[in-house]
This record gives sequence, structure tokens and C-alpha cells, in this order.
Amino acid sequence: PTNRAEEYRFTDFSALTTATLVGPKEGASADASATRVEDACATVVLVDGVLDATQSDFEGAAKAGIKISVGAADATTGKQSATRGNVFAAINSASAADVVVVRVPKGVKCASPVHIVTMSTGGENGATRVSAPRITIVVEEEGELCVVEDFAGEGETEYWQNGVCEIAVEKGASMKHALIQNHGRGATHTRTTLVTQAEDSKYEVNEISVGGKTARHDLNIKQLGPRTETVLGCFNLAGSNQTLDLHSKLQLDHEEGSSNQVHKCIVSAASGKGVFDGNVQVNRMAQRTDAQQLSRNLLLVPKATVNVKPNLQIIADDVKCTHGCTVSDLEEEELFYIRSRGLSAETARSLLVSGFGVDVISRLPGKDLRDRVNSIVRTSLER
Repeated sequence: PTNRAEEYRFTDFSALTTATLVGPKEGASADASATRVEDACATVVLVDGVLDATQSDFEGAAKAGIKISVGAADATTGKQSATRGNVFAAINSASAADVVVVRVPKGVKCASPVHIVTMSTGGENGATRVSAPRITIVVEEEGELCVVEDFAGEGETEYWQNGVCEIAVEKGASMKHALIQNHGRGATHTRTTLVTQAEDSKYEVNEISVGGKTARHDLNIKQLGPRTETVLGCFNLAGSNQTLDLHSKLQLDHEEGSSNQVHKCIVSAASGKGVFDGNVQVNRMAQRTDAQQLSRNLLLVPKATVNVKPNLQIIADDVKCTHGCTVSDLEEEELFYIRSRGLSAETARSLLVSGFGVDVISRLPGKDLRDRVNSIVRTSLER
């Protein structure tokens, strides 16, 4: 897609059209140990979209009562992307190698997270390596699941990781989803996440995105029944020569549904850019819906850029819906309050910046994961 298309107006993928693209290298390896999640019941590591059996461990999944397979597609794989996917999802469908399938049987409540790591390696001689990780997740009726996904790669090499994840949360089921995007600065990251929620279900996703040269997440959620709850959290931190983009679409079609979206973005360099397009559609049958949306954006230097388009479309008339958006530098009142405690201006500013995304980071499962993410954020801010 080019910038002439409205959906891609602020995110430039033209470099991919001139790059020399190469597929996964047979036997490729990449160390995923830095992404470890301590209490995971299962760990699945993909390198360039292919299972790395030496770094993966499914043993705890069977004990937890859930089913994980890697290889052949599930019967549900591809159904959502065929009807609601974009051009990147179509490219993934044509090129995916191993498909990760996670299924939670009816009534099974998995207390420990499933950890999925998608690693990428760079191409040789200036080429850009392309990989297509593919994930299918089904949480059956009254089931519970937590999934942590890490996206990373080799140093500053050039690669394009183009992933798709299709999720079905069935009646009365619940899923928590954490996404940690920490690619090297030479990477292009495109991810399509497609979710359906049946009645009385809950889906919560919290995303931290700090890596890559260009990173875009297309998140598309559809509520299929009444009393359905959706929680969306995102914290993007764009530095020098980075573009970080979230495009989200949430469709509410039934009574007494709820949604709460919090988007936070920091742009710390003049050549950095943040993009947010958040569409929440409350259709005519979605009476007594409660939909909340907030986007806060922090520009730390002159000429830093953020393009923000929060969009709450309400057709139903009996609803409680609010949305808000701010774009600013740090507030002088906040700086004054911190400095009045005896701290220097530089320290006060650092504390406020590092705490900007804490309400999203604090939702991540497990202290070790939150500590790791806080460390990643601090390192990114110091660059």
C-alpha cells in the first residue's frame, strides 16, 4: 500500500517496494532467552515463522488442560482474515509456514500464560528477510487464557516480520493478551490481529511498542453478542527515525456491550512519528452500551510528529460513550509539583516521561514481565 490510500496516509511502506526481499533461511536460529516469561505454562518460539523446537516447551500446556500445535492450520484458521483482513493479512496467508494453534477446551481455566515469541533474522548482502508468523487462538465456552507475545529480532539488521493472529473468544470465555514489540531499529513490523467475541465474553489486550523502523498494528475486534466486554491498552514510544502506528477497529452490534480504550504515545525525537487511528462503531442494536476512548500523546522535542484520529461513531441512542484526545509537551504544573519535592528539572522531567505509560504497563501479567518492559522503555528513552 502507498500513502495515496487513506488507511496508509501517515505510514510509509515504500521502502519495501524497492528492497530485495528474501524468504526464511533453512535452519535459521535466533536467541530468544531475553524474552523469557518466568511462569509460562508453555513457550512457543518461531524463528522467521518456523518453529524452533530447541527453544520451545509445550510440556506444561497439557498439564494445564490446553492444546497447542504447530504446523498444520486449524479449521478456523483464515476465516476472519478472509472477510476482515487487509493486504498484509493476504500476503501472510500466501506465505505462512508453521501455524501456531492454541485451543482452550470448554470450561478450562488456564492460570499461567502461554508465551509465544516470534524472532526474525536479517538478510545477507543488503537483502530484507521476510517472515510470516501465523497464530490461531480459540478460547471455548467459559474458558480462560492469558497469552504473552514477544516480537524481536537480530540487532539492527533489515527484516520484515508480517504476522497475523486470529482469535475467537466464545460464550462466557475470557482472554488476556499482552504484546511486546521490541524489534531492532532496522526492522519493518506489520501485524494484523482479528478478534471475535461471543456473548458474555471478555477480551483484554495491552500492547507495548518501542522497536522497529516502521511498525504498524491493525487490530480489528467484533462483538458478536450481548454483555460483551473489550479492554484495549496501548503504549507506543517512537524515537529517532521511527514510525509507530496503531489502527484499531471495534464494532459493537449488541445490547449492554462495553469497551474501554486507552492509547498513549511518546515521540522523543524530531524524526520520530506516532500514528493512531481508533475507530469504535456503536451500531443501532447496541443499546445500553458503555464505550470509552482516550488518546494521550506526548511530544518531547520540537518537530516531533503525531497523527491522531480517535473516531467514536454512535448510531444507537441509549448509550454512555465518551472520548478524548490530547497532544502536548509535559505540563508545567506537573513539573513544578515534582520539583517542589527537591528534585532537579532534569530528574523531574525524566520521572514524568518514564511514568507516562505506567497505566498500560501495570496491566501486564507478572512482575517479571512488567520489570522487563520498564527496563526496555528506560533504555529506549536514553537513546
